[in-house]
Amino acid sequence: MTEPLLEVRDLAVTFGSGRGWGGDRGRIHAVRGIDFSVRPGEAFALVGESGSGKSTTAKCVAGLQKPTRGSISFAGSPLDPARNREQRRAIQMVFQDPYSSLNPRMTIGAALVEILRVHRLAGSRAAAVKRAAELLDLVGMPRSALDQRPRAFSGGQRQRLGVARALAVNPSLLVADEPVSALDVSIQASVLLLLKRLQRDLGLTMLFISHDLAVVRQLCDRVAVMADGRIVEEGAVGRVLSEPSADFTRTLLAAATDLPPLDLDLDLDQDHRSPKRRSTR
Repeated sequence: MTEPLLEVRDLAVTFGSGRGWGGDRGRIHAVRGIDFSVRPGEAFALVGESGSGKSTTAKCVAGLQKPTRGSISFAGSPLDPARNREQRRAIQMVFQDPYSSLNPRMTIGAALVEILRVHRLAGSRAAAVKRAAELLDLVGMPRSALDQRPRAFSGGQRQRLGVARALAVNPSLLVADEPVSALDVSIQASVLLLLKRLQRDLGLTMLFISHDLAVVRQLCDRVAVMADGRIVEEGAVGRVLSEPSADFTRTLLAAATDLPPLDLDLDLDQDHRSPKRRSTR
């Protein structure tokens, strides 16, 4: 059996001091001692309602949140909370709000070149610009976007650019935190298709965070359902969606969006590729 790329054991995150009247009343137990693992090349989903602890878990994996207890191992080695350069590069995050991960004052080209420079992934500026253009090709954006700032793009385009930013350092694991929840359904399909193709073509491993089991059906191999900081059900996506064992999973299924299956043979260019002015999407 293949050894897991990512292994999470007894992970817990508690916010607040708990001081004052009532003792524990001042504490928020966001994650309550969960275990899961993700195999190389797999798309694994954490699903739950807002406040279930799934995004906090994702931030712990990405090194953006320090756990209260528990351990996270990557490629067989413990992940240090301080993380060295190699560990930071290996795990990259795609955020729910793509605008928050893009510097509004920098052009897309300047931002990508800066990432490549900081991580010493290009021998010269010319090589960095060439690599930045290749990253735009990879996510289905025109090279003219290099000279544009984030405000020039629609929500779907910004998310593609956020994916390009994450891929710039050649990660092994992509943590995608609700990457399509802020987009229209028609644009969601385009971004999901992009992620699915990238996973296949680049051999990426993915930890996918969502509140919608229908979205997970499109993209993932296995799923863990979270409620109140705990995992209440875990298994292959097909089994969990067709024969859920937990009442909470049935509730999520009842609220799931009705989305048609993704077809990898479809043209990637389903979103607008030319830069646009501000959009409400």
